[in-house]
This record gives sequence, structure tokens and C-alpha cells, in this order.
Amino acid sequence: MAVEISEGDLALLVFERRRKGPKKYLVRVERGKVFHTHLGPVDLGELIGRRWGCSVEVKKGIARVFRPTTADIMEKLGRKTQIIYPKDAAYMIIKSGVRPGDLVVEGGTGSGSLAYALSLSVGPTGKVVSYEVNPKFHEMAKENLRRLGVRNVELKLGDLRTDIAERDVDAMFLDMAAPWEVLPAAREVLKPGAPLAVFVPSCEQIKKFAVAARDGGFGHIEVVEVLVRGYEVNEQRTRPASRMIAHTGFVVTSRKLVD
Repeated sequence: MAVEISEGDLALLVFERRRKGPKKYLVRVERGKVFHTHLGPVDLGELIGRRWGCSVEVKKGIARVFRPTTADIMEKLGRKTQIIYPKDAAYMIIKSGVRPGDLVVEGGTGSGSLAYALSLSVGPTGKVVSYEVNPKFHEMAKENLRRLGVRNVELKLGDLRTDIAERDVDAMFLDMAAPWEVLPAAREVLKPGAPLAVFVPSCEQIKKFAVAARDGGFGHIEVVEVLVRGYEVNEQRTRPASRMIAHTGFVVTSRKLVD
């Protein structure tokens, strides 16, 4: 891993704010490009050759420069719809046991946020195929993944319920309004015992999916809500943060049965 910043790198600019928490920006390092913020402009070309973790003085403060993590990139991707937050994506991926070399199918591409995280999990020898019915979301995800240089994700404009062409799928992920409608197709293409992970925002959807999954050849059904709470730490006190990302949705995991 390079320790110096190169032209073309994605960089995370972080401005520390005591009361409101850090303000973060995801930028592309380019010569001659100036990024304007509420605290002052940052000459991105001047970052080239400096080390990750360096500080840049601006008119009204200091910006720290870091190599962005997967979570940083997911949170800052351009989007026209709600993303699956890193906390939920991480649980879904680890719970499903996705490994390098796997073939993974996603339903509901959205911004491409989860597809990006999955692409890192399956590695260069694996593949992610993501279906999206909305042309605007499809095009945005295509552009987002192009900018990130992702090569192991195939985006398809189509309906996963009827258009899926893949077979012997290692895992499937759904972020759709009616995921239970995909169950027949999922059962047909998933490998025996393979996981199906679903993200839904309401309790009504949990019940409808779980009942349909039990009747549709899936077992080991588990439902969780992932909560992450930050803490404020300074010289005077340590306490839970006043603000947090509370309810985002529910994760329902299940596995394909063979008898």
C-alpha cells in the first residue's frame, strides 16, 4: 500500500468540529484542481507527493487527508435513493459468508453502494451481477462504479424476478420493496444451502418475507436490526453522542433448503 498521495487517488478530507462532529468530503486528487469548502479552498494538486494522514491549513481551520475506507466511499457516493449503510452492508456480507471467487447476485442496485462493497468481498476472481429496474438509478450506479474503477461488477437493467440469467449463485442480496416476489427465482438459481440476505425498512415487510420464505423453500431465517452509536470523547467528559444513525432498516437472512 502506497504511503504517498498520487494524482488520481480518491482522498477523504476531514474537518474536525468539536460540537457537530467531523465534516467529510470525498475528492479526486488532480493537478490544477481547487476544492472549495465552507472553511476555505483546498488545492488538491498540492497533495500529490504528500503522505496520507497529512494536514492542510485552510482559511478557517485544518483539513486532515486520509485514504478513504470502504465505508467512506459508500457513504459519499452520489445517489438518488437511500443507500444501505456500511453497518448493515457489513453485517449482510459477513453473515452471508461471501468469499473471493464467489458469484453474487444483487437485486436493487440503487447507487451501487452495496455492489461496490460486494465487489471487494468477491475479489478479482469473483463476480457481482446487479439488477435494477429504474433506468436513472442504473445509469448513476454505472457512473459511480466507473469512477471507482470497479471491473468485477456487471450492472443489468432488468427485473430480477423474471430476467435473471445466472445459475449456481453463491449468495443473493435484495434491497427491494417486495423481496418476497423474488423467492421463486432465487430458489431456482442459488446453490443448495446458499444464503439470501434481504434489507427492508418496515416490520410489515419482515413478516411478509419471512412467511413467504418459509413456504418457498428457505430456512434458518433470522432477523436483526443493526445499531451503531458513537461516543464523544474530550478532556472534560466522555458520553454517548447526542446524534446517531438509529433505525435504517432490518436485515433478514435465510438459506436455501433442498428438501
